[in-house]
Amino acid sequence: MYDTRMTSALSGATVSQLQFWRKPGRSGPLLAPAGSEPGHRALYSFEDVVALRMFVLLRQRTSLQRIRKAVSFLRDQHPESHLSAHSLKASPRGRTIVWLSDDGDYIDVVERPGHPGFRVVMDEIFRPFVTEDGRSVPDLHEPAPGVTIDGDVRSGYPVLAGTRLPFDAVSSLAEDGLTDEEIVALYPTATHVGIAGALEFAHLVARTTTAA
Repeated sequence: MYDTRMTSALSGATVSQLQFWRKPGRSGPLLAPAGSEPGHRALYSFEDVVALRMFVLLRQRTSLQRIRKAVSFLRDQHPESHLSAHSLKASPRGRTIVWLSDDGDYIDVVERPGHPGFRVVMDEIFRPFVTEDGRSVPDLHEPAPGVTIDGDVRSGYPVLAGTRLPFDAVSSLAEDGLTDEEIVALYPTATHVGIAGALEFAHLVARTTTAA
């Protein structure tokens, strides 16, 4: 068993956080050591430390209120298991938390409790990032301003936002010297932002091809 100071060192939670998280809220304490009673020294188990580490990581991305809701959901649905037996993950912007079930399903446990939360987890993969060799990889939903990618539109081929117009159909015209007005005359759904974005994305693809 671990005392409060050792639990703090191993979990990343401060001593004051541990004290606060032991206090009963409307749905009970976030985590109270088994058998702990008021006036007695708190002693945490290894499983408690595992759960606390998860809470600390979640707290870096989302609010304590959302964490409490997620814990309440698990306690209601799985009262027989320790919280350390479950995996919780916050969405990239911290708006909700998903739980990885025993069957490998991602379940939203805060915004839409019980509903599939796979998209929440995938959002992080869709966000822009920089590779180890310094290459900038664009957002997969919007690789350039005015250019979007949707698996349900042209099987995920990049198009001008709000249209089914392939980006390269527009960028090739712009590269041939046509003005925005001339392109819009040919493709009325095209916009100035979309045309500029199509060119930007075309240049990104060209640079990648050259580098290869």
